[in-house]
Amino acid sequence: MPAIARLLARADRRPGHDGDPIETLMRAAGLGRPDGEMPTAPIALLGEGVTVEPGTIWMHADPIHLRADRERLLVYAGEAVAPDPDEAEALVKSFNRHFADEGLLLIAPTSARWYLRLDRPMPGWRTSSLYRIQGGSMAEHLPRGPEARDWMRLLNEIQMLFHADPVNRRREAAGRPIVSGIWIWGAGSLPRSSESDPVPDALIGDHPLLSGLARLTERPHRSLAAWLDDPMPVAGRQLVFWDRHWHAWLERDLEAWSRAMTELDAVIDRLWTPLRVGRLEAIRLDPCHDAVFGLGALQTWRFWRRWSGV
Repeated sequence: MPAIARLLARADRRPGHDGDPIETLMRAAGLGRPDGEMPTAPIALLGEGVTVEPGTIWMHADPIHLRADRERLLVYAGEAVAPDPDEAEALVKSFNRHFADEGLLLIAPTSARWYLRLDRPMPGWRTSSLYRIQGGSMAEHLPRGPEARDWMRLLNEIQMLFHADPVNRRREAAGRPIVSGIWIWGAGSLPRSSESDPVPDALIGDHPLLSGLARLTERPHRSLAAWLDDPMPVAGRQLVFWDRHWHAWLERDLEAWSRAMTELDAVIDRLWTPLRVGRLEAIRLDPCHDAVFGLGALQTWRFWRRWSGV
């Protein structure tokens, strides 16, 4: 990937955050909460096209499959686990009937992305995003906080409810992974942006968080496909959430990873000349691991540098 290698070799490098891409995105958008739960759920739900009232508490409640592995329970999610739309609707209705008196409401804007509304805030609440745990042990990432025991009881009850549901009996008979329960994370209400960390002038990406952030901050939003057709910004700073590598990794899809590399290399190559002649001020690449790479017009002339991969 010559364009990527050239950018990494010639860019200035500084320490970055080792975190998941969602946390990095929230910080880049000026909405991170380093000392507490990042309220990704209400923002993503806004991006799904759902009206989110200020002050209402939402959390992600994505469907998962649990698989026993010796003394551990491993958590799986994604395309291979996601129920069909009719199955998702049936499971959500079953949940809402069962927990009607608990002050909970489950909705499923898509088959794979569900959201749970709470009747009260959760101070001191700590959870792990689904992406951190996917394919790993459940025990290491269980909710923490003052009401963790009550939530563990609730999550166990959901597992029993779903296990007995006709949807899962049919999935099991067809040799498909059952929907074992939900994974909760990202709780909160719609936040306000920080004055010290201004929101970018345009948001680009396919994750619902991007369209939610755009609606929340009244910024323009474009899909990655539209951006690839014309990546040059009209004015101001663009925040591009390039999650194609990430999704390929989560799905263990080598072909998708290869396509993502080729596409990213091509767009960086297209931006090289505008950057060198000053039509583009700078490129900042944050791979969410170890280092952040910054490249301006002067740095593009460092022809003696070669990328070593370390």
